[in-house]
Amino acid sequence: MSPRTARYRRARRWLLTAVLAAPAILAAGCGSSRAHPAPPPPSHRPNVSPGPSLPLDRYLPSPTDSVRVARAYHILVGACEKRFGVAADPEQPAPDGPRTANERRYGITDPALASSAGYRVSVRATAPPVRPAEARDPRTLEVLTGNGRTRVNGQPVPRGGCAGEATRRLEAGAPTGVDRYLAQRLSLDSFVASRRDPRVLTAFRSWSNCMRGHGYNYANPLAAAADPRFARGPVSMTEVTVAVTDIGCKRQTNLVETWAGVEAGLQRGSIAANRDGLEKARLLNEAELRVARSLDRG
Repeated sequence: MSPRTARYRRARRWLLTAVLAAPAILAAGCGSSRAHPAPPPPSHRPNVSPGPSLPLDRYLPSPTDSVRVARAYHILVGACEKRFGVAADPEQPAPDGPRTANERRYGITDPALASSAGYRVSVRATAPPVRPAEARDPRTLEVLTGNGRTRVNGQPVPRGGCAGEATRRLEAGAPTGVDRYLAQRLSLDSFVASRRDPRVLTAFRSWSNCMRGHGYNYANPLAAAADPRFARGPVSMTEVTVAVTDIGCKRQTNLVETWAGVEAGLQRGSIAANRDGLEKARLLNEAELRVARSLDRG
């Protein structure tokens, strides 16, 4: 693997886990046929900075909308599975995560949250439990995917199984031939390219020098957030101190504004070159959200 490829993959992992951390539509057969409004945001999280706005935001679902659509998918799959006598998985609570797409795109920025949670998204950011696959009904997979018998319990299995049925319901009214991940890929590309821009590299050096003045040695904010000492276990005073200092140095060096400005320019170029595909993706997002909202009202 070339050094360039390795850097790209590291950036991709960061962006997918820390920046675009919003639940996507799941291709698993877990759901509930019970429709009720989505729960309010966890009360243990303070109000946080939404982060900067970027041109591609218009074509990307917000974390809140992603959760709503994922939940709608679970409801639709669960209702389909019920017709075949297959017990749906219980509805799982969404894990804590960024409330806006760019809240942590350039690392942490909210000192109030950092003072209690360090680099975590909340003081109790844990993934919800998932029922192991082996505990599910053995008929679930063929009903979910449509791979297997064409009839189960006397009922015809829909094309693509319950997953296909749920997807078709969500996409009703959307354009055909949509590349649903186009905006995500362009967003990732702009993030990776922005990290190589001379203006951003200069801002990184200024931020690193500021941190070094406080006794911390990190090349850039992503390295600080990835410190293995802060990956698990209770939030320590060291983590809180580093996180708060990190934010202070970002503000002192104008790092976030510089980085966002560079990336916004890159994204405007991507939008101009992919306008038709992005508009189709936006209409798909809207169609899915309409269905999800209708289920919430149901």
